[in-house]
Amino acid sequence: MRTRKPAELRVLDDLFHQCDPPPGRMLTAAYAAVGRAHGFEDPSGLELIGDSADEPANTRLHGAASRTRVLTYLMPGRIVEVDLVLMVGGMLRASGIVLNQAGDGVPQGEVVLRCADDHHIAELDENGRYGAADLHSGPLSVVFRPAGAAAPAVADWLVC
Repeated sequence: MRTRKPAELRVLDDLFHQCDPPPGRMLTAAYAAVGRAHGFEDPSGLELIGDSADEPANTRLHGAASRTRVLTYLMPGRIVEVDLVLMVGGMLRASGIVLNQAGDGVPQGEVVLRCADDHHIAELDENGRYGAADLHSGPLSVVFRPAGAAAPAVADWLVC
């Protein structure tokens, strides 16, 4: 059973992340290694091809827009985009779109956003868009379950 951190430790954790954040690639690699060690690797998974956290700090937008992290994943025939917005209290709101190759029509299925202690299932609408709220910041993995497919496409874990 997981217990929530005391408020004092959450404030201290936030302070450390603001003053001396860990390199994003290091945390992503660490969670990916843990996933592989426990047999969660999927050879037909989602490949992370773009992460706005990798942009140099001086090229990011300032203000509210800088609180958005954009992740772009690739799988055969599809692109999955995830926009993560940091909300009050350290929670995240996710929205995005799944795109098929040109001429293949609008994709159908669902996107599952897995956090450390729960998951959120978001159905694709008629345009391939989805959304979910109240995700916990921290470890995150994205899963795309295409309608009618035998297996889902799973991404490595990363930290948001």
